[in-house]
Amino acid sequence: MSLFSVNTNIGALAALQSLDQTQEALDRAQNEISTGQKVATAADNPAIYSIANTINSNIAGLSAVSDSLNFGAQVVATASSAVTNINNVLQSLQQTVTSSNTSGENLTTLQAQINAELTSIDQYAASANFSGVNLLTPTAAAGGTNQLNVVQSVDGSVYNVKNQVTQVGGANSTSLTEALGISGLNVDVGSGNSTIGANIAFGTGTTVGSTATPGTFVAAAGSNAAIQLSLGKGSDGNTQTITFEFVDTGAATPQQLQTNPTADNTTLAVDFNSTKDSTNQIVASLAAVLSANGFGVVQQSDGSLNIVGNGLTNISYGTATTGVYTEGAGDDAVANGTTGTTASSGVLVTSLSNSTANETTVLNAVNNLNTIAANLGAASQQITGIQNFTTALSSALTAGVGALTDADLAAESAQLTSLQTKQQLATQSLSIANQAPQNLLTLFKNA
Repeated sequence: MSLFSVNTNIGALAALQSLDQTQEALDRAQNEISTGQKVATAADNPAIYSIANTINSNIAGLSAVSDSLNFGAQVVATASSAVTNINNVLQSLQQTVTSSNTSGENLTTLQAQINAELTSIDQYAASANFSGVNLLTPTAAAGGTNQLNVVQSVDGSVYNVKNQVTQVGGANSTSLTEALGISGLNVDVGSGNSTIGANIAFGTGTTVGSTATPGTFVAAAGSNAAIQLSLGKGSDGNTQTITFEFVDTGAATPQQLQTNPTADNTTLAVDFNSTKDSTNQIVASLAAVLSANGFGVVQQSDGSLNIVGNGLTNISYGTATTGVYTEGAGDDAVANGTTGTTASSGVLVTSLSNSTANETTVLNAVNNLNTIAANLGAASQQITGIQNFTTALSSALTAGVGALTDADLAAESAQLTSLQTKQQLATQSLSIANQAPQNLLTLFKNA
């Protein structure tokens, strides 16, 4: 190809191509500087753009998760605030109940004060409502709910905080005071009514084992030591009982429940290991099973148990053989206030005075409220932990997207200067190349 042609100017073509490339790079650099992103559209980098879009979607989802967690935290905080106030009322209630045992106190006035305090507790519970969610009442207000569900991750999984009334008092509880076991608290016994309760004490050195010996609360081979609680008459008119059998899991041949449940009797196991458990540990196991089945239980400093609640009318102890519970010979039980005596089993059962039973009832309510407070505290910690993780994850994802898509403006600034210089040089080169055909005219000046 001739280098001296007016039809094809190679220099101009080369300069023009360089100028086009420089302009394209210059446009890209200016776009990155103006948007702050090196990948702003799919055309910039399809793979990176797709990844960044997915991460941005997750970040948006985490924002919704954070909102849900913030809501949940406020619900739990509202319930916890009400629990603090209810605890103050329970302390006052404890003072009132204790005062009822003082000579000369007007029990009618004290009962009115107790009724007001019980009403106050349920009012605090009803007021613990945050945007329609109330964890301290068994039934939700119209349009609301009595348990809390918060979204804890972008996959839609939910963290649940259950209703505390049903958690502590069971599904049939109709109020917080009922769940705490104090709804029928009564110190005014002028009408002959009294709180039913019993104390069961194990004598010094008493143990639960597999061999019947004096001073040992045991059953002979083929039977279990047992405590039976009577709860009054059920809907069928028969006395309802619960038999707690001490089942030795440490025996050479592990024991089983001896009696089977019937329509009027529930049989429950109190597991213990005779090879290593002390009497106090066995009594604590009994208290745990009693508490889990709705009884108010307070262990005294001497190790004995005060038991109230569930309409308790009588308590006895003896042995359980296949299908049969037999009260031990000479083992008197509490029946309508009868005081028992220490028998060969080394166990003493006595009735509680109305004042002591009420004090036990309130102490049990305090324990139940402590359980609620602990549940709410654990929920608050869990939600806070998820919040912290969500914030950290969102920050990490945001940084990740930035690393993939953000432009290095310092580098782009240097690149822009370079490209502008190249653009000027390419323009100058094109100008020179465009002058080349004019130079050919000098060859024909004398033609």
